[in-house]
Amino acid sequence: MPHFTRHQIGYNLLSALRVAGLGVRDEFEGRQEPASWFFRCLAYDQSELDIMESGAIDALHAPSALVELSLDEVALAAAAIGPDGLLSYLTWEVEDEPLGEITPPLPEDGPVARFHPDIQLGYLALDVAPPTLWMEERRSDRESNEELARRLAVMAQQVGGDCDVIEVHMEGSLDASEDGWADRTAEVRPAGVSVHFTLEIPLAGIGERELAMRFSEGARTAAAAIEGMRLVFGRLTAGER
Repeated sequence: MPHFTRHQIGYNLLSALRVAGLGVRDEFEGRQEPASWFFRCLAYDQSELDIMESGAIDALHAPSALVELSLDEVALAAAAIGPDGLLSYLTWEVEDEPLGEITPPLPEDGPVARFHPDIQLGYLALDVAPPTLWMEERRSDRESNEELARRLAVMAQQVGGDCDVIEVHMEGSLDASEDGWADRTAEVRPAGVSVHFTLEIPLAGIGERELAMRFSEGARTAAAAIEGMRLVFGRLTAGER
């Protein structure tokens, strides 16, 4: 990837989301630490985003995907110059005596320098969540909460086949009773629900084609999870009403 920069990689991610029928808003980029750069955006179904931005309604209650791409800039630089280029920055030393530049070995001379397979160029993280209104409208009790968690887990497994990590997150909120917060019978309702997916982007063997394929897999997962979230809550709402 000698011609890739972090901004070109971010643009490729946006292109993959568009191909999957997703529109984005609230784009943001920055640094989490000296050698880590991230790009973050909020993705919606494009047709619903068009309605939202047209001003036809005050608020659109639709599921969304928080998409975050994080890149290791050291790995990105290493990918740009390749293993041989990386070796040109190093010298052999014995007891602080420089012995000259390292010459990349030819195959017949011994092992060839390659990137370690465990080094990651970056990660693509997706957090798909329902709108707050959907959580407020549904019934909240132990059985309903367990059913919601089960349906979300099944949906996540169905749409996240290309992902390296799949998680269902449910944050609880305790409703105080007349006897106060210490009442053990007080109900705990899910206050925040999301389905999390992570796709790893390895440094070894990655190129423009492989990166585009990885972004395409992430975009398809986000689009499928948004529709899956709609189906999960639609079925629950229909059953409870």
